[in-house]
Amino acid sequence: QLTFKDSLHKSIAISAVPGAKTAKIAPSTDNSAAVKKQVVIEKPDIDTAVEAPDFGDTQFQSNTNELLENINAMEITIPTAQVTKKQVKKNAEMKQAETDQLEAVEKVERELAKVEQKVVTQAEEVTDVAEVVQPVKPVNAPVVAEAGNDVADIKEALRKRHARSKRVDKQLSYKSIREKDELFVDGSVVLIKRFVSQGVVVYYWMRESYDPTIHKIVEKGSGKFKKDPSAVQRNTPAIKREVAEEKVQSMNLDFIAIDTVVADKDDLRRDHIRNKRVENTIAASRLKKDDVLYVKNQTVLVVRPVTRSQSVYYWLVGETNISREVERKGENRFFIK
Repeated sequence: QLTFKDSLHKSIAISAVPGAKTAKIAPSTDNSAAVKKQVVIEKPDIDTAVEAPDFGDTQFQSNTNELLENINAMEITIPTAQVTKKQVKKNAEMKQAETDQLEAVEKVERELAKVEQKVVTQAEEVTDVAEVVQPVKPVNAPVVAEAGNDVADIKEALRKRHARSKRVDKQLSYKSIREKDELFVDGSVVLIKRFVSQGVVVYYWMRESYDPTIHKIVEKGSGKFKKDPSAVQRNTPAIKREVAEEKVQSMNLDFIAIDTVVADKDDLRRDHIRNKRVENTIAASRLKKDDVLYVKNQTVLVVRPVTRSQSVYYWLVGETNISREVERKGENRFFIK
């Protein structure tokens, strides 16, 4: 048994040989100590030097030249991708979807122009009741420009400054102006800014030349004006009657619904349908009873209950003239009755 107390030690070679027997001596009768004979074995000398075998002169032949000799004659075929019928059909459907989307956007732009003109016409028809009031010059009214000023130049300056250089080619009469409309006046020219819906703005020119003795407007601040509330109140009864009839018979959101604004779509899905996917579109003429509409800017999410726990979802596209009774709950939530 060998016990090593140091962490480092040399290799030790041990060879086993027959040992000498130890003679046994019978104990004497006089109870004297037993004596044993000890044999000492000397450690043999071991030659630990080992020489490496001699392999002689060995040469390894290279066959590189043989491998490269016929490389030009080798035929290498690159596998080509095989397009399945399913992939061809899918690619065709994607191209058709892109074409349909572009056509829908162009259609929306055309319909938007029609709706804006229709809104102007309806607004003028609402104000049928007119009272003869002695003209009063409002406080802080803008000064009428001199006759020598060029109206076209004034309109161009107003359009660039307040309409963000958008084209303004529609007109609105003074009696059709609402209290919430913002007015920008320069001389005899009045630019009207109307908020149709959240984020949707329409600009008009006032049809008449501004005359402070006839047209009552008051300063709103920061260079903005609004129609005098006393002038608006004269038309309030007619406006209320029309709004009540719309709630019973039909409703018009006054814009063209689109499904191309990703940010608005994500907000509506996250806020109302737990971020579920919506892949289908629907027109206003196909809306049914119990449909729920959620509106943000020009994006409208339609939720159609199928069962108590299941619903289908659509994006409303195109005109928003709803020819059914509509109940409004909240600012941007509507129920089809």
